[in-house]
Amino acid sequence: MADLIITGGQVVTPSGVGRWDVVVQGETIVAVTEPGAISTDGAKVIDASGKIVVPGGVEPHAHIGGARQPERSPAEPVSLAAIWGGTTTVLDFATQVPGHDLHHALDEAAERWQGNAYTDYSYHPIFTNGTSDDAINQIPELIQDGFASFKIFTTSIRPPSPQMQNNKTGFGTLASIMEKISASGGMLLVHSEDDDMVHFNYDHAKDRNQWDWWNMHHIHSNLSEDVSFHRVIRLAEKQACPVYFVHVSAAEGVRAVGWSRSRGLPIYGETLHNYACFSAENYREDNGMKYHTYPSLKSPEDANELWNGLLDGRLSTVATDLVSTTWEEKIRFKTVADVTGGHNGIETRVGVAFGEGVERRGMSLHRFVDITSANAAKIFGLYPRKGALAAGSDADITIIDPSIRRPLTSDDLHLEDYSIWEGWEAQGWPVTTVLRGKVMVEDRKLLASAGYGQLIARTIATEVTKRPVC
Repeated sequence: MADLIITGGQVVTPSGVGRWDVVVQGETIVAVTEPGAISTDGAKVIDASGKIVVPGGVEPHAHIGGARQPERSPAEPVSLAAIWGGTTTVLDFATQVPGHDLHHALDEAAERWQGNAYTDYSYHPIFTNGTSDDAINQIPELIQDGFASFKIFTTSIRPPSPQMQNNKTGFGTLASIMEKISASGGMLLVHSEDDDMVHFNYDHAKDRNQWDWWNMHHIHSNLSEDVSFHRVIRLAEKQACPVYFVHVSAAEGVRAVGWSRSRGLPIYGETLHNYACFSAENYREDNGMKYHTYPSLKSPEDANELWNGLLDGRLSTVATDLVSTTWEEKIRFKTVADVTGGHNGIETRVGVAFGEGVERRGMSLHRFVDITSANAAKIFGLYPRKGALAAGSDADITIIDPSIRRPLTSDDLHLEDYSIWEGWEAQGWPVTTVLRGKVMVEDRKLLASAGYGQLIARTIATEVTKRPVC
């Protein structure tokens, strides 16, 4: 007996696209079948006629951070925005604090999420600068516990300041981390910039008249991305370690990832939808620092190459690198040395990817599901539980209305007091979101409360860590 049937829509499954019924019992999809094949007696029926039915989005890269309001976990508003936007699973980070191990980082992340989530969730532990051998030796244990992916930074990102913890990992330590991850079946996420180049650019910015925020792309440059990506790829090849490059921002990064994949290396790349839709030219606007996410926006030509990479498979996913900030925080600092990074984009990711990818650039619906859901689920050990509309998968379902065509307003968005996407011309938008069989949002009306989301253990398939499968 079915609990929920979604009927009438164009359904995107791993095996094809068709007008099928999606049948849900409890938390699980039990069938994707011909319309009317399963009785609707006793079931809730959602009519998706004229709409597109896809797996719930998987956000692979979000920094939830510490709460500004002690009475409210930051996971609550972020996951609420995610569920409004058709994302049902969020991968947050558990950042190591100097003097503590990775278990401490995971405990801090759990405090944010447990009992506060509108989405399912997991965490990538981040190694801090100067991490100990003891912490590195925890990698096999944590992978066994279901935390299958880890992150490092090859740069400290900004000049030393009390505002930002230094998470730079040197290449000697990185080799050791890669060795452990490779042996244990994990995945390594890398924020990849050449630290020497970045800080050389900071040191010379005033002399070059590049101190104002709109010069961020000269500091976090194309050349830095190019050199660092190739260096990390070479080390990963030697250590037989799979790598996922976060926030690819430049054409050089796309080409480096594509080159490594053409050689059969298990290298994956993501970009951000703001990187693909805006450019360094937007920095020149009044309060143009609102567009900034580290490393930086690049040229319009770079943005176009990011879309090319998403379309042709060199890039695997689209993410947000979310850091939720208020307008006051976002515009507070105005130099390349201190401008506030972060993007309140977790709600707009799926809708913008649909409008820009499918409607404007002819991306197939199957490829759209790849970049917003399926590939992240595969790379980080969630598939096919997540990222697929198939019997046995979690009933995580998003319904997109392609007839929605209008500029976004602040009333459409639900995170913080500003968005760079306000005024963006939507071409199709999520209207209904289901998480493990529970209808969270229906026809743009919130039906659920926080607390239904749960921690998901992850195990990465061996094939994902051995060759570029998605």
